[in-house]
Amino acid sequence: MAVLSEDLISDAELLSAAKKCLFDRSRLLTPEATLAAIQDLKQWVGQEIAFEEGASASFGRIISELWHAEYLDQLPPLLNRFERLASAYFVRRGSVTAFQGFCNAWRAGVLRRILQFAEEGHELDDQGHAPAPYALLAAGNLGRREQTLEDGDRYFLVWREEALAEYFESYAYRVLAILDQYGLICREDAFLGKAVWRGSLEKWDGYLAGQSHLPGQYGVVETVADLRYICGDEGIGLEAMRQATASLERCCSNDKLSSLAQGIVELPVALGVFGDLRVEKKGEFAGCCNPEKFGLHPLICSVRLLAAQYGLDPGSTLERLAALGALGVLQTAQVERFAASYHVLAGLKVRREIALESPYFDPNSMPEQERDSLKKALEAVRQLQRVVRCTFLGKKRSPRENS
Repeated sequence: MAVLSEDLISDAELLSAAKKCLFDRSRLLTPEATLAAIQDLKQWVGQEIAFEEGASASFGRIISELWHAEYLDQLPPLLNRFERLASAYFVRRGSVTAFQGFCNAWRAGVLRRILQFAEEGHELDDQGHAPAPYALLAAGNLGRREQTLEDGDRYFLVWREEALAEYFESYAYRVLAILDQYGLICREDAFLGKAVWRGSLEKWDGYLAGQSHLPGQYGVVETVADLRYICGDEGIGLEAMRQATASLERCCSNDKLSSLAQGIVELPVALGVFGDLRVEKKGEFAGCCNPEKFGLHPLICSVRLLAAQYGLDPGSTLERLAALGALGVLQTAQVERFAASYHVLAGLKVRREIALESPYFDPNSMPEQERDSLKKALEAVRQLQRVVRCTFLGKKRSPRENS
């Protein structure tokens, strides 16, 4: 696990620090030793450049093979190759944002290809293409550009004319079947048909209106704030996004977010009163903690709500934090602390996915430095929840804090 850093440094600062370190070191060396050190550094830089170029080329080949795949049964080996590539890159670099970048591009490419395969399905009488344009949008991890190996997305298939509903209903089920076959949606969502909402633009507007009347407006904020156009007809996609943004603005302008903020403030965090890691007391995971559910989730929810309140465009959690800092909603030190917390918690999630492990683990099995890093990350989440409480609820204390 990456150590929670007190300061986030830019690329320019990193390069400047490396140059200064080399300069200071060379002042203590002979010319021969200085030359040897620089040659070692040159060799190391060459190896890193070769690694980056190789990873980029490998990813490009997989994307190309995906796009030229003629049969669905060509997908599994490509999926496996991608997961090995992305996992190896993360093990080498440890970069959450780079890993998510690979997964974002890959998942979007897979979805585009699956939509093509679905159009070519025999169930649709070999029409070869849809009778009218449509667009696919995504919320969740892919919508926020935080895709990892696991699925955490909801998809929305939108078209213009309600008269085409019969075709697109069959088409949506074909897409759903392919997603399910290759493990790209949760089994429960596949069974209930939750993973792919479908409807005309008119129905989409009605769906958004219905979501905005859910208790606490959680549905519209969670869905729309993370919504992103993925592929298909750009005009329809942009119109669907415009409707969604208008729905979110109505929800926010009526000051209906306080109840949602109360729920987010009260989301439990895996940190005890005295700063120790909170673990399950009983059941299958007794003695274990889940920093994804009780750390990363409340962090993402808190940042999403603040972003919605201040009318920020959809983006990743880190992008939203930076924007909130630029607006003065958060202080620079807070942005850095919350961003560092995200890197630690999301890094834990990625490592767990790569190792095919449960999100629950025994904190006593962690090295002391990593355990302290996790505690600092969770303390930052608590601080962020206090920001949400002050923003939406004033100085009112939550029931959890009063207990």
